[in-house]
Amino acid sequence: MAETTTRPLGRGRLEAPRLQIADTRRGAGLAPGRRAVVGLASAVAVVLCGAAARAQEPARDPVAAEALFKAARALVDKGDYAAGCPKFEASLALNPSASTMINIARCHEREGKLATAWHDYNRALVLNRETAGEQRKRSLEQIAQKEIAALEPRVPKLRIVVEGAPAGVEVQRDGTALPAAALGEPLPIDPGPHEIRASAPGHETETRAITIAEGQTETVELTLRPAAAGAGAGAAAAPARADEAPGGGGVPTWAWVSGAAGIALVGASVGFLIDDLSAIGALRDNCREVPGGTYCNPGYDFAADNARKNRDVALFAGLGGAGLVALGVAVYGIVGAGGEKEPARAQGAVALPWIAPSGAGASISGSF
Repeated sequence: MAETTTRPLGRGRLEAPRLQIADTRRGAGLAPGRRAVVGLASAVAVVLCGAAARAQEPARDPVAAEALFKAARALVDKGDYAAGCPKFEASLALNPSASTMINIARCHEREGKLATAWHDYNRALVLNRETAGEQRKRSLEQIAQKEIAALEPRVPKLRIVVEGAPAGVEVQRDGTALPAAALGEPLPIDPGPHEIRASAPGHETETRAITIAEGQTETVELTLRPAAAGAGAGAAAAPARADEAPGGGGVPTWAWVSGAAGIALVGASVGFLIDDLSAIGALRDNCREVPGGTYCNPGYDFAADNARKNRDVALFAGLGGAGLVALGVAVYGIVGAGGEKEPARAQGAVALPWIAPSGAGASISGSF
């Protein structure tokens, strides 16, 4: 029996990182907007700590997941994919695993959703990193790689090109906005009908319907024409109040953007916390302390989970802190808009979140 010795896991000392909020007793004399920022930061910290406490509870139910997997397998073997495939989805939600993901990919492939199935097989390769036993892990990896290789020539691709793209252009594919960097690239897509929509300020919106077949690579070229003079009159006035929210009230747009970024960063930080606790659980399930070090089950890759644990802790702290900063800036802008008008230069402040391999944060540019 092979043994792997590492540093002790520190059982009983593993806990979620805590955010420290500055003493607010000195804030009694602060302006209402600044007190609101401090109050919101404290409230978000409480939410994060509560999420950490809940995340420590077991989030998986492998027993129920196994029962659902077997029920789904029995139904699919009988040809009842309509009843079996949703049970695979339910099993995955209770206990993500590579084998369940492969079965879901086969369900999507049978439905003709080739790009979705291709994505599922690639996701199975990621989940397979946590599969116990080297032989089973290699077997599942070979299955997923074989299916990916077979699917790739069948998956259709769609390239969207906007000729002379004007400033502020937005392109949607089936209602989902595409980033500017995606334009001109052949992207995998499921066979069948799709709708492409392009719009830009001061230009007419163009919509194009296309049906793409298996294995095809199609290109959709769009050209946005300037709007008529009458229609552009209203649009020309819009930039004069671009610093305010569409609904009026004098709230600057950057405050809403900063608030949305703060919520997204806080949500991402909670996600990394949950993944961190999952890695800790895997380490505890597969390793135990013995005299002189820690013994891990043969075939278990403790280094990958240990690295994931350390990375997630840093990202949780960095993203959570950046989210608090962005939310604070948003509240400052919203509260300030309700009182006396600030000088015009205050409207230039904006929070810019950043993420790096070793952490994350936010920078603020402008003046208050």
